[in-house]
Order: sequence, then structure tokens, then C-alpha cells
Amino acid sequence: MTHSKPTGTLARLTLINLLLALAYMLLGLLLLNTGLHEQIVPLWLPAGLGLAAVLKFGPACLPGVGLGSLSANILIPSLSAPPAPEHLITACLIASGAMLQTAVAAIWLQRAGAHPLQPREDRWMLRFLLGGGLITCMINASIGTLSVTYINQSGGSTGLLFDWLSWWLGDSFGVILGTPLFLALAKLRMPGSHLHKERFWLLPLRLGGILAAILLINQYYLSHLGGLLKDSFRQDAQLIEARIQSQVQNNLTELLRLGQSLAKTSEVTPQFFAELVRPALQNNPGLRAYSWDPLVRRDERRAFEDHTAQLLGMPEYAVYGESPDTYTHLIPVQFVEPMAANRTALGFNLNSREDRRRWVLQAQSQGQAVVTEVLNLTQAPDEPGLLMLQPVYRMMGSNNLLEQQRELRGFIVGVFTVSRMLDSALQRSGVRNVQLVVAEAGEAPFYRTHAGVAEVADSDLRATFGINLSQRRWEVEAIAGADYLSAHPVSQAQYLQVLLVGIGCLGALLILSMHSREQLLEARVRRQTRDLAWQARHDDLTRLHNRKGLHEALEYRIEAEDPFGLLFVDLDRFKLINDSLGHQVGDKLLQVLSSALQEHTAETTKVFRMGGDEFILLVPGGPEQAVAEAKQVLATAASTFAVDEHRLQLTASIGISLYPRHGTSMDSLIQHADTAMYRAKSLGKDRYQLYSEELTVDARHNLSIEQDLRQALQSDQFVLHYQPQYRLDNQKLCGFEALVRWHHPEKGLIGPDKFIPVAEETQLIVPLGWQILDKVFSRVANWIRTGVDVPMMAINISPQQLLQADFIQRLNLMVDQYGLARNLFELEVTESMIMQDPDFVIQQLQRLRLSGYNLALDDFGTGFSSLDRIKYLPLNRIKIDKSFTRDIGRNPKDEAVIISAIALGRSLGVEVLAEGVETAAQCEFLREHACESAQGYLFGRPVPPEVITQEVKGALG
Repeated sequence: MTHSKPTGTLARLTLINLLLALAYMLLGLLLLNTGLHEQIVPLWLPAGLGLAAVLKFGPACLPGVGLGSLSANILIPSLSAPPAPEHLITACLIASGAMLQTAVAAIWLQRAGAHPLQPREDRWMLRFLLGGGLITCMINASIGTLSVTYINQSGGSTGLLFDWLSWWLGDSFGVILGTPLFLALAKLRMPGSHLHKERFWLLPLRLGGILAAILLINQYYLSHLGGLLKDSFRQDAQLIEARIQSQVQNNLTELLRLGQSLAKTSEVTPQFFAELVRPALQNNPGLRAYSWDPLVRRDERRAFEDHTAQLLGMPEYAVYGESPDTYTHLIPVQFVEPMAANRTALGFNLNSREDRRRWVLQAQSQGQAVVTEVLNLTQAPDEPGLLMLQPVYRMMGSNNLLEQQRELRGFIVGVFTVSRMLDSALQRSGVRNVQLVVAEAGEAPFYRTHAGVAEVADSDLRATFGINLSQRRWEVEAIAGADYLSAHPVSQAQYLQVLLVGIGCLGALLILSMHSREQLLEARVRRQTRDLAWQARHDDLTRLHNRKGLHEALEYRIEAEDPFGLLFVDLDRFKLINDSLGHQVGDKLLQVLSSALQEHTAETTKVFRMGGDEFILLVPGGPEQAVAEAKQVLATAASTFAVDEHRLQLTASIGISLYPRHGTSMDSLIQHADTAMYRAKSLGKDRYQLYSEELTVDARHNLSIEQDLRQALQSDQFVLHYQPQYRLDNQKLCGFEALVRWHHPEKGLIGPDKFIPVAEETQLIVPLGWQILDKVFSRVANWIRTGVDVPMMAINISPQQLLQADFIQRLNLMVDQYGLARNLFELEVTESMIMQDPDFVIQQLQRLRLSGYNLALDDFGTGFSSLDRIKYLPLNRIKIDKSFTRDIGRNPKDEAVIISAIALGRSLGVEVLAEGVETAAQCEFLREHACESAQGYLFGRPVPPEVITQEVKGALG
């Protein structure tokens, strides 16, 4: 039972294909007589039937189209002759072309919204006319005409171009008029149709009326044309008869003249004979040769052979073929012209064969020329021919004519090739494409001028006449060949058929336009409504669902009370792409990423775009499914995306909230996922974070800090402490690092680790950075004015500040306003900053170095620096992070990192400073391994500038 439905469907499709093939074949055979010749029909409705079937039932009907075309094109040639292998090959090629053409047209109409009865576009008619008809119908027109012309070669051709035009017109007519007609008939009979049948039946009626009118006009014209052609053919047959009879009579007359000339000659020589027959040979294409065959007594044979050999210059000349004993004479061929093609006939004795003897006796007894039956010639055994024997007499006795007696001297023989003689007569008549079937009276045909009588265009175009050949008569039947109709000047029906096809297609399109106007209006309203509904729920850029779509989806899932996860996805540092590469690149990247997210996430996961670079994913199931999907999103975002000439990579931060654990309302779920996402960003980005209550507390705390930071920037609550740096070889002061502190009016002094992350996240780090720089420059300038010899001052630069396009210009202006030397300052950047945008950061650092500043790489070893990029950094110093220094003496791996960093700095020519030095053992280890400088609690804690003033004076004094 489980297989009953597929089996039933297969049986139904098989039945549909068989019925389609039968209808296709029968319709093709009915239309066979609407054209000038077989297989090329200018009104080919089966093309429209096949396309209608595929549009209605789908591409599964294509086998029916191929089978119907194959059957029709096998039966059409077999109506006049048994199908040959080339006919079968041609039929297969035409069937393949019909299937291909139908498939292409169906795909085009469906994609272009140009279904003739259900159009979806305003310009459907042009698309239907071109795509469904005129353009796609070139496919089978090309395949069919090339096959018929070069493979089948069945005749009936008006030339490749006109054959192609007829085929193309036929298929185009069938598609443009037939497709909507057959679809309308099928829809009219559809049970349960919602159409107004009292109005809809007018469509097939009107289309059928146009079709019937065109077929009737075409058939009437062809019938009228057929009558004209019959009259014309009778005249052509009479002309052919006259030409053949005239040619036969001329040959007999010429033969008589030659015989008279030979009778007057005392001795015939080769030169004389050649000159005598040369004019006749030049003007008679059907003539193969003339021969002179004298009577020779048996006892004179040897002398005759020697004499003839001497005359011809042929020592090998000899008479061959013996006469019966009762015959006293031989009749050998002594001379023949032209000699080269008929040398084998020299010496042949006519009396050696019974049929030749009979014709010799007949000519001798009647005293006039005799035409033989069709026979195989001695000089051309495989080519049918005939002989004309003219007896040659000489007058013997006295000078009195009444007393003279005739004595047979020999025979002048004309050798004629039947094919050449008849073809010559046809050619001289000017009639083309006519076959001649020739037979002796009452006998079977012995010759046909072409391949066969079966290959004809019209069995009514026949004529029979007789040809008298002396005492013999031929019965000749002239039959119009397959090309006679199409090549005849009176048969210019294609011009009318082109006009009929054009009128039919124009009428069909006009009727379809009237019919589809109301449907188009309804379809337009439905489409606009659908488009507005779609636009309300989808994002124009990425085609993903938008906020409204998300709200609807969330309401549906919450009402269903099925658990799901909400993933809030925010792309990390996407603004940098827009700022550096332009919004067009950013938009294209969002489109590519959206497609990748839909492709690589689970089918049940829904992706929404909230705007900008924020996305939300709804994942059915519990936390395991949500986490798995978050990992997949991170992997997808980390892929390389090709956008224009750029190859871009992204990272994302994802927050996850779960229904119903983290909320039962839409707003709470989105808010909690957003909170978790920000925690993921604060932890370093490129990760996911599951929501917890602590995150809300932290978020509120960060919000409070953010608000206080804004107040602090306005009321100048930030102060600087300075930590000294010492050289390890001589214990001398070599610099300070400026470290910011927040003097909160209520919470007291707050370290940078408590507020710097919030400042970076809220973009407040940029104005804060400029405040810090201004305080440092102001303090250094004040120290210099009071006579303090200030060592190099290290200042941390935030990534957001360094990546500003005007950072260097503004920094130089600020330093110059205080009148300070730029080499007094060391600007510290972190490894993570370099990795964000390596090329731009390296460019900025090089410009800073050229401006005169010293550069240091802070927190070395904590990131994932590329050594290939570090070697291009214009650094003065590398600062080993305190996380490695504090484990000296306890962790050999950290010691190995420090030793490697010192070696790297030495090889690059860069000074190495160790941070976080708190014990003498740590200091001694660094000194032993040639670390140049250090800072940490062992040398001094960060202190206010007032304390630093005294320390500087003491250290340098």
C-alpha cells in the first residue's frame, strides 16, 4: 500500500505521454498537406500541443513530445516509400530538437511570467511572442532543416534558407496560436474550474476560428495552385515528349546521312571516318559512339585484319566473335569514334551474337535503320544503351540507274547511352525535377531517370506518352519529382503562408490580450499586496526577515510555548570596514554574510536582520542547540568573503537567551541576549556568551560607570600617576610611564582596569585619551620650565584613537603648542591593536616614527603577534608583560618566553623593558639575560606628579 501513490502517478504520466504522442502524431499527419513538401509544414500545430502539455503537466510530458515527433516523422516519409536508415536518423534528430525546443520554451515562459492564459507580468505578450515562439522555435528549425537537407535528402527543398524559414514559421505559428488554444480547451474541460465558462468558452472559440480560417485559406490556395501545376505539368510533359522524339528522329536522320556518305566512298579510312562523324559527335550528348562495320567474307578475314591493322596503326587488331557456319560473312567493327573511350569495341563481329544478327537481318531486309532493344554495350557493360543500325549499300552494274543493283557494303552503327539521351532531352526541354520511367511496349520498365518513382510530391502530376524509334516504340511515364512543386515558378505559396502566419499570430495575441487584461489587473493587485506584505517583514538589503518579521515569529513561538534560543549576533568592528572601504563594500559584505548564515545554519533556524550589523537567530530547542548554532555562526563569520577585489574576514560576538528560562516576553528575551552579547564583546569578541542574572547586574554597573564617565570628562576628574623606569646595567632612571586614575567624588581613586574597558566600549576612550595627552604634555612642559631634566615619558595610546585619520596631525599640533620635543615621548601600542588592522596601524606607526616619536610595543607576548609583521614595525622598545615577569623562578616556560623576547629585541635592534618587576631575584634574572630596562614595584609604584618631581630631582641630581 505504501507504493500505491508513486505507482499510480507513474501510470498516469505514462498514459498522458502516450496520449500526447498519439495526438501529436495524428495532428501532424492531418497537417501534412498544408505545405509545399513533406516534413516541412508551415502550420505545425503539434509544436503548440507539446508546449501546452508541458506547461500544464510539467516536464514529465517531454517524452510524449519526443515520441509523437518521432512517430510523425517516421510515418511521413513512409507514406511514399519504406523508411530508410537515414529517415530514421533524421526522425530521431527532429524528435530531440522538438523536446529541447519545448523544454526551453516552457522554462522561459514560466520564469518570465508569460504563461499565455495566466500571465504574471505586464509585458508578458512580448516575452511569449519572442521567448515562447520566435526565438526558441529557431532550435528545431535549425536541427530539422539541417537533418532533412544533409542526412535525409528526401527532396522537396526550396533551398536551405527557405526550408528553415518554412519550418520556423510552422513551429512559431503552432506555439503562438496553438499553445493558448490547447490550454484553453484543457481548462474549459477542467472539472471544478472557477472560471466563468459562459465567458471563457469564447477564448477557444475565437482562437479556433482564426485557426480554421487560416487553414481553409491555405488549403484553398494550395488546391488552386495544384490545378495550375497540373496544367503546367502537362505542358512540360508534352515538351519533354517533343524533345525526346526530336532527338531520336535527328539521330536517325544523321545516321542516314552518314550512311549515304559512306556509300559514295570507294574506300573508308580512319581519317575519313573521323572527319565524317565529328560534327555529329559534338552536337549530340546522348551519343556515345559511331562505328563502321563492313561486310567481310570469311576467306578474306586475314587480309582484312592486316589491312585494318595497317590503317589504324594497331598491329594487335583482330576480329573477335565467330559467325555461325551458315553465315558466309563477318560484320566486324573496323573504325569507331571517339576511339579512346570505345577501343574495346574494335574487331567485334556483329554476327557473333544472336540478338545482333537479328537486328542486322531486320535492317538488311527493310533497307533502313533499325533501333535495337536496350542492351549492355560492349564498351560499357554496366551502362544500359541501344544501337541504331543503318545499312550502307553501293550500286553495282551499268550506268543506267534502272539496271543497277544494290549491294550491302556494311553498317554505320550509332551507339547511344539511354541515360545520356534522356537526360539530354530533359535538359534541353528546360524542365527540372521530373522523373522518367521508360519501358518497351508491354514490357516492364527498363530505365528510370532518378533514384525511384516512390519519391514524388503529388501522384496526380503524371503523364504518359509514346516515343517511336524506327520500328520500335517506348512507353514513357513522366512523374513530377519531390522538388517539382517547390521549385516551380508558379508555386510561390510561401509568401501567402508567411502572411497567413503573421495574421494568425497577430490575431491570437490580440485575443489573448483582451482575455488577459482582467487577469493581469487582478494579478497586479495580488502582486502589489504580496510585495507590500513582503517588504513590511523583510530587509531590503539582505532579503532576511526584519524586526516586524521577528516580532511575529517570536509571538508565534511564545504562544506555542516550545523552548527555543534567541541568538543576538553583532559583528565586531564592522564600522571600520564601512569607514575604510566604503558603505557599498559593507553592504555587499552583509549580503554575502546573510546568504552564508542561511546556508550553514540548520533548516529550522530562522535568521533576522535587526539593522546595521546586528542579526538575531531563533533556534528551536534547549541550550545545547543554541550553543551549537552559535559556534556555527562564529565559524561562518570567520570565513573569507570575496567582495569586489577585497577578501574580508569577520568576527562576531553573540549573546544567547533561552525561552522560558531567561524570559517569557519578546522584549525581555531580546534585552537579555543583547546584554550577553555585550559581555562577549567585553571578553575579547569573537565568542558567544549565555545570559545570566550577573550580566544584568554588570550591565547596570557598566551603565552607571558610563554615565559617571561622561560627567568625569566634563568635570576633569581624571588624574595621572607616573611610574619610573630604570636601566638594569647602571640602575639609573631612564623614563616614566603615565598612568591614568579616576578620582571619583564618591568612590575615591579608581584604577584604569575598572573604567578603561567601559570607555573603550562606549567610544569615550577617544576624548579621554586626548585629555590624558594634554595633561601629560602640560606636566612635562611645567617640569621643564622649573628646571627639571625630564626623561622619556611613555604614554598608552588606545586603538580607537590611533585609528583616527587625523590622529597624527592633531598630536603634532598639541605637542608643538607646548613647545616640546617629540622625542621626549614614547607612544605605547598593544599587540591586539596591530592585529585589528595591521596595514593601517603599521602605516600610522611609521608616520609617528618619522614625526620624531619613540614607539613601544606594550604587553608583548599576551597577544598573537605575527613575527612577519613585527619586523616591519618601527619600534624603539618592546615591553614584556608582567604576567611573564612575576613567574620568574617558578615557571620555566615563562622564563623561556622572556629569554626569547630579549633575543628577538636584540636581533631587531630594539630595546627590551620588563614590566612588573617586584623582587630582586626577578631583577637579577633579567640582568643576567641582558634585558636593558625594567619597571615595577621594586623600583617604584605609580605616584602623583608632586612626588615624581622630588624623585626626578633626586635621581638626576
